[in-house]
Amino acid sequence: LCVGCWLEGGPLMGKDVIETIRDFGAMNRLFKVHFRNVSAPLPAGFAETYLDDGYMDMAQAMRALVEVGFDGAVISDHGQEMVGGRWASEGYAIGYIKALIAATPSSR
Repeated sequence: LCVGCWLEGGPLMGKDVIETIRDFGAMNRLFKVHFRNVSAPLPAGFAETYLDDGYMDMAQAMRALVEVGFDGAVISDHGQEMVGGRWASEGYAIGYIKALIAATPSSR
């Protein structure tokens, strides 16, 4: 599941990303998640953003993943330009994802 693609589609997708995580999670159909945020849904256009700078509260997405018992891979996706280059961007994303995981209480 690509969270960013789902966010890009917005209402055109038929369900929001939280409902989608819950639906696929209930069917045990999630094995990896591309974790990405965007500035706005279509048709307004969008730009990929840092995880903490888009229109989605990524903590909600992480809570939904924990609620459904997701135990697969969470993958940073489409790193943003930053001082320090690609590795700094990847480190930022991974650190953010790990912090969300640590801050999200387990529901099981």
